[in-house]
Amino acid sequence: MKRNDNLPLNKGMIGPENIGPTFPILPPIYIPTGATGPTGATGPTGETGPTGATGPTGITGPTGATGPTG
Repeated sequence: MKRNDNLPLNKGMIGPENIGPTFPILPPIYIPTGATGPTGATGPTGETGPTGATGPTGITGPTGATGPTG
């Protein structure tokens, strides 16, 4: 006798619709501090962003240390 034959449940009763509730896939999580996020390398406060090293107010930007008004 096979091991599965000893199960008290009928095999026909076990199906995807009888297993229980299923939940939708979670949406992707976006982290704002990534490479292109607000504080990332190219984001608003990142290296090349508006206030970053090479941005308008950064070290090499128009108002930075080596910029036109620096």
